[in-house]
Amino acid sequence: MALSQWYELRVAGSAGTSSEITGGIGVGIAIGKNGRLCAIGSDQTMRFATEQEAYDFLAQTTIPRLYKFETVSCRPGTTSGRPAPGAPVKSAG
Repeated sequence: MALSQWYELRVAGSAGTSSEITGGIGVGIAIGKNGRLCAIGSDQTMRFATEQEAYDFLAQTTIPRLYKFETVSCRPGTTSGRPAPGAPVKSAG
């Protein structure tokens, strides 16, 4: 079943986050399906059905100790999974 909306955990400052302008990272970086970092355009990003599921994942992994993440609301048809217009972007970690 395809999700009509999902959440991704992206490295703060990377493309597709609220802090991308000040962060200086030119490539979108997210947590991948394998639990490691990946490019958002790779179609390997881990997708969460709810924002709470994304936060729960962060609480169970060691990656947040190394990076700051933001949850990003995504919808099908958006460029490289970037947030849909008007979608809230919240900081996590």
